Amino acid sequence: MQSPVAKNYQGALDSYRRRLIVDAARLVFERVGLEGASIRTIAQAAGCTTGAIYPHFRGKEEIYAAVLSESLSAVVRDADHAMGGASTPARAIRRGTLAIYKYYDARPAELSLALHLFNGGRPNKLGQGLDEALKHQLDGLLALFAEQVRSATRKPFLPMTGIEATALFTYLVGLLVLRHSGRIDVLGNKASILLAHYTKNMIARLSGRA
Repeated sequence: MQSPVAKNYQGALDSYRRRLIVDAARLVFERVGLEGASIRTIAQAAGCTTGAIYPHFRGKEEIYAAVLSESLSAVVRDADHAMGGASTPARAIRRGTLAIYKYYDARPAELSLALHLFNGGRPNKLGQGLDEALKHQLDGLLALFAEQVRSATRKPFLPMTGIEATALFTYLVGLLVLRHSGRIDVLGNKASILLAHYTKNMIARLSGRA
């Protein structure tokens, strides 16, 4: 039977190894995507054997889910923090939207990973409940905005608040994709301005001031 000290040491060692694997996998996924990655390439990047990965993850899909989950958690924290200090729902929506924009604008590789969630036609899902868990995280992010949309709307209709929140997030992601794919160069560095314009008009429409 292991002593408490030995258990704590083993736990810390396992956490450290898992952290190495996830950090190395993030770089591999950013470089070659989920389809191009393999347990072998991840192990090579982490400086370990493939056998050292399987006690922590059953396959590359599970590692991908862990990488994406960490990214989504960081996005939710940033948005929640930005919205928490707002004095009005309209300001919360603007601040939260801008927080997400800034996060992904500074980390385009993480945006590319997150687009997995929108690829409904992909031939191979992550499986093992991983897609559902990630969707739950995304739903949590959208719920933050749906609540503020409800509060900002003059006559809120609950099903529509979720649609409005999803439309806002979709517009935001679309702008980021255009910006980082170079397809918005003709407009210059104005993606954030377009986002602010869309958000302002959306709030005015919802509040009946449009």
